[in-house]
Amino acid sequence: MTRAERNQQFLLEEQKRIESLKGKVIHKEDKNWFRTTHTWKNFRDSFKYVGEKVFKNGKKKPIKAKDPFTGNDLVKAFQLHHMDLNPEHYTDLIPEHFLACNPNTHDIIHDLYTQYCKDQSSLDRLFDIVKKMYEINQGKDVKDFL
Repeated sequence: MTRAERNQQFLLEEQKRIESLKGKVIHKEDKNWFRTTHTWKNFRDSFKYVGEKVFKNGKKKPIKAKDPFTGNDLVKAFQLHHMDLNPEHYTDLIPEHFLACNPNTHDIIHDLYTQYCKDQSSLDRLFDIVKKMYEINQGKDVKDFL
C-alpha cells in the first residue's frame, strides 16, 4: 500500500468516526480527539486569513484575520469559539457558528456570556465601570502609568 493510499484510508476512517459522533452528546475525550483531526485543523486554518494583498510586482501576501474584540492580528495559537454550545452540534462545522479569537478574548467571551445568562443587565453595569475608570484615568491605560 502506498503512502497516498494509507493517507486516504486514514482520512476515510477519521471521517467515519466523525460521522458516528454527529448528533450525539460527546464528552471531553471525543472533543479532544476531534480537535486533532485533519477535518478540524483544516476548518480552523480557514479562519487564519481574510484575503490577500496583491503588490504591484504581482507578489501576494495573506492578510491575517483580526481578533474581533481587540482588533489585533490573530496569534498563532488562536482559538475557534463555538457559539453553538449544544454538545450535539460540536462536530457541525458551520462557519457562521464559530468565531476566531485570541485565547484571552475567548476566555472573556465565555465569562461574559455566563454572567449575561444569569443577569442580562450585567454587561451594562460592566460598561459603566469601564467608562468610569476611563474618565478617572483620563483615558490612560495601566501601561501609561508604569
